[in-house]
Amino acid sequence: MIKRRLISAALAYALTAYAAALIIFSEQTVSDMQTALARCINVMIPSLFAFMAISDLMIRSGAYIFISKLLTPLAWITGLPKQAMFPLLMGNIGGYPVGTAVICTMLDSGRIDKKSAARLTGFCYNGGPAFFSGAVGLTVFGSAKVGLMIFAAMIAGNLLSAAILSRIFKIHCEARGEKFKLSGDMLAESVDTAGRGLFKICCMILFFQTAITILRCSGAMNAISDNELRTLAYSLLEISNLSAMDGLPYRLLPLIAASGALGGLCVMMQIKTIIGGRFNMLPFLGTRCISAAFAGIFCMIFSKIFGENYIAAASKPVFIVNFNNFIPVVCLIMMIFLTVLKKRLAFSE
Repeated sequence: MIKRRLISAALAYALTAYAAALIIFSEQTVSDMQTALARCINVMIPSLFAFMAISDLMIRSGAYIFISKLLTPLAWITGLPKQAMFPLLMGNIGGYPVGTAVICTMLDSGRIDKKSAARLTGFCYNGGPAFFSGAVGLTVFGSAKVGLMIFAAMIAGNLLSAAILSRIFKIHCEARGEKFKLSGDMLAESVDTAGRGLFKICCMILFFQTAITILRCSGAMNAISDNELRTLAYSLLEISNLSAMDGLPYRLLPLIAASGALGGLCVMMQIKTIIGGRFNMLPFLGTRCISAAFAGIFCMIFSKIFGENYIAAASKPVFIVNFNNFIPVVCLIMMIFLTVLKKRLAFSE
């Protein structure tokens, strides 16, 4: 009882200090929040919405079964059932939350049980290739090949952890013998689900940006003298901070791959919002730690093998990226709202 009270008191004081810091650093917080909001509107929504909506639709319609059959050799390598190949594919190429969203749809429709969903989620988790080739490879190292090498190391880590853990902790999926069936209602539900999930993801990004701002302005991370290591530490909170590294940090490649495999606390909280109370996240967290270690090892091996070709940059070029997706994204948000409203009106009638 005393221990619980002490923990509650500590959390209360921490939240109070957090609120005070938001007031003290309000000017910088507002500026950084505007930057984070622009990143959500110009990058996150355009890159994730279509993947989340179409993957949800493929699960609802049964189309994922046909895709999974094409990946039967991969099922033999990883030890996973064939029906798990679609979420494994989407989770490793579509961006961090996409695989979890697919698995939750499978769970809600009775295609997988809770224990299997909790275990499978740990393998279906990876950043998108565009982020690592562009935001990390080009921006940090001046070479898209370096970013793709990091991305390949993360995929290899996921596949190796799946090949080991899935043979220890069995995963069961049910095909249910269904055929492909597509309707307008399914499309509306998929758009609704993707829109809700993406809204929660963007809100989580905005919140974690305030934490990073407070840490930076308060000097709490100044104990880490190496600027590159400090930036890497920030990426453990919000993974997009990897793109802020400089100085061609080739020596940190294994740590960058491991950090990318973990995804950062912000992404993990996004996963938590998608999962809700469907199943326990402990298997996911344990699997991510193992996969992160494997990703770092694979990146070290790849850098030794392809080092002369991929890590031979003479100077780092400056890349200026100008996103101009504001109007299209606003139209997309309005479309989601109208779709949800139309569905609710149909139900009320």
